[in-house]
Amino acid sequence: MLLSPEQLIADLESTLRNRHPRPHPVRQLLLTGRLTRDQLQGWARNLFHEFRNIHRFFGVRYQKCPVPELRRALIENMIEEEGEDMVGRKYPSHAELWVRFGEGIGIAREEMIHYEPLPGIRAALEMYVALVQQSHWAVAIGTGLVFEGGGPKRMKEEREALERHYPWIPARALDFFRVHEYHDEGHGNFCVDVIRDHCMEEHLQSEMRRAVENRADIMWLQNESIYQAFVRPALAPETAREARSI
Repeated sequence: MLLSPEQLIADLESTLRNRHPRPHPVRQLLLTGRLTRDQLQGWARNLFHEFRNIHRFFGVRYQKCPVPELRRALIENMIEEEGEDMVGRKYPSHAELWVRFGEGIGIAREEMIHYEPLPGIRAALEMYVALVQQSHWAVAIGTGLVFEGGGPKRMKEEREALERHYPWIPARALDFFRVHEYHDEGHGNFCVDVIRDHCMEEHLQSEMRRAVENRADIMWLQNESIYQAFVRPALAPETAREARSI
């Protein structure tokens, strides 16, 4: 059944809520301040793999997009990712901001840059790159709804949790989160607009729904890989059960 633009966005948001109804245990433990320093470092080292490789899927979105006005918006997005300081603004690349976050929690710069991520983390990136490559151009952009659509709220929650529970982290090390609280609102709105305007055929709406599910699963895989490697082995059984049941 073909949905109206408003119905489609509501349907995709419902799909996301139902795909993984509970927060992943890694995120729940982070938000409640129950990750140790070592676990927090393992989380940071592994998430860096996607942040340093964003060009691999952002570039595909740009290359596939046939609409000049949208390509201009994608370029603006890529400039923010690669460093808005290149056009006279405040912040360096988001990858650099994550390295600085790593330094703030005790990871040396060279250690972050040369870290070999977990197999599941490497696989997750390849899965997402393949998803973007194989999708219709509007669907490829629309998958940003999963990360960027919820970005401002998610990043605000994580920044506030880090400030509250890990006060030893320097305030300047949290600029990655502050930047995404601001930029991801615009990026999420852009993704919504593309979906509304360019996914008005039934087969594209079905493809968009599957792609959103796949992206959500990929992000879950990232967290699950980190959880099984760094977090679960050290948890008391009751804490592990609680984290899974929230």
